[in-house]
Amino acid sequence: MNIQITKTTTLSRPKTIVLMIIIMIATFCGGIMFMKHDSKLKKECTYQVTATVTDIKESSSSDSDTYTPVYTFEYEGKEYTVSSNVYSSNLKVQRGEDVQIYINPSNPNTFYSPKDASGKVFEIVLFIISGVCLLIAALNIKAVICEKKDNLGY
Repeated sequence: MNIQITKTTTLSRPKTIVLMIIIMIATFCGGIMFMKHDSKLKKECTYQVTATVTDIKESSSSDSDTYTPVYTFEYEGKEYTVSSNVYSSNLKVQRGEDVQIYINPSNPNTFYSPKDASGKVFEIVLFIISGVCLLIAALNIKAVICEKKDNLGY
């Protein structure tokens, strides 16, 4: 009779704790950066204009297709065409629709659209991931403490 033993490799508790803390810090910082960017846009983009959705850009991946609107508006006699860097699978606007956006009067190519909410969803997802990593790290720390107490006979 020939018995074969295989060993599966898992991360040790300290490595898991460190990994979860690194991921937690990275996702938390990412969420903060997105919040600061949104806040900065809202502060800078104070002039409301009516823009027309003239096109919709598409980005395809193996998982799904995502979209971002292209806006055209006039400001101080000049026509501007702008689009967001935020893509979403669920657009709230359609081609030809007039929407209210806020532009930076000093730089009309910088804008904020209240209908582009997908950035907020991404912030929330980052904070949820950060919270889950914190929970996993805390549970692993508790397990390590309990193991040490058991080994010491407490």
